[in-house]
This record gives sequence, C-alpha cells and structure tokens, in this order.
Amino acid sequence: MRLEEWYKFYDQILKDFGFSREEDERAAKIMHKLGKSKLLDQSVLENKIKGKSVAIVGGAIENFEFNEDLVISSGKAVVKIIDKVTPQIHVTDMEEEDGLLINLEKNGCILVLHAHGDNINRIKSVVPKLKNFVGTTQSKPFNKIYNFTGFTDGDRAAIIAKKFKASRIKLYGFDFEKAEGIKRKKLKWAKKILEFEGLI
Repeated sequence: MRLEEWYKFYDQILKDFGFSREEDERAAKIMHKLGKSKLLDQSVLENKIKGKSVAIVGGAIENFEFNEDLVISSGKAVVKIIDKVTPQIHVTDMEEEDGLLINLEKNGCILVLHAHGDNINRIKSVVPKLKNFVGTTQSKPFNKIYNFTGFTDGDRAAIIAKKFKASRIKLYGFDFEKAEGIKRKKLKWAKKILEFEGLI
C-alpha cells in the first residue's frame, strides 16, 4: 500500500474513533526525541525478511506449530508463544510489560515500536530502557520514524512482511470476530486493510 492509499484509510479511522492526528504526530516526535541513536534503519527488516517464508502471529493464537523460516509476532500475541518460541521480529504499540520487551531485545528479536496519541506514556517508559528498535507512526514519517501503513499490530506486521518481500506469508491467530467493543471495531479495520493488501 502506498502512503497516499494509507492516508485515505487513516482519515476514515481518525473520524471513526475520534483520534487526533496532532496527538499521533506528537507521539512520533517524542519517540524520535527519546530514541535518537537507538532508531534502526528499515534495512534491518529487509535483511531479515526478504525471500523468507513468514508466520504472522495474531492475538487469537492458541495451539501452534510454525514451519516458516521467520516468526513475526504482534502485540500481546507474543505472551502466548514466548515460552516456546522467540520471534525474530515483534510489532507492537507496547501494551505488553516493559520487561517482556527488554527480554525480547536481549534474545535478538527486532522490535518494531509504534507511536500513536494514546500510548505516549508507554513510549516514555519503554524507549529509554531499550538499546535499539525500529520506530513507526501512522501519520507522516520522518527521520527513521517510518510509516509502513497498517492500523493494528497484526495487520501492520503482515504488511511489513509483504513490504520487505517475504516469499510467503501465513497468518496465525487472526480472528476478526473474537472481540467486543472498541477492539472488535479495530479488528474490522484490520480486516479491511488486510483484504486491500490481498493478505486474506
């Protein structure tokens, strides 16, 4: 998805949820300021993903066995697999505990951290404790704060795999009906985005 296409989704999402573009952009600037030299170039993702078969792990994951070359986990889904599998890449807006993210990094996982208006406190807590990470925004990208597009951690993870030329992408634990309230609403948008991308 090109940025111009994403911004059409983004404008609708802002209206649907009452989110603030200004707060999203403020969060990205805070991430950039705190991250400074910790911000990784996107090439680390391409080097890891290109030509590989990739498992994308979503929040409804239960029983699992991955046969793919690479595992990319999203958000809280990592809690369900971490005892058996350390993902090579983890895509998140940092709802997990700080210690979990720190341990993932220590174990060689590339963290892709997302800044938005509602998680500024998490950015301030997590970023100073890490050595490096890839930073993302859902608004205007700048200076190693990337916009790979995508709304939830899950669809963003799948889009990253596609963008960086995975040979094959398989989704695990993606259930767009298994939620209530605002989470269900977010999953409806995730489904629309993944359909647009041809990933489901």
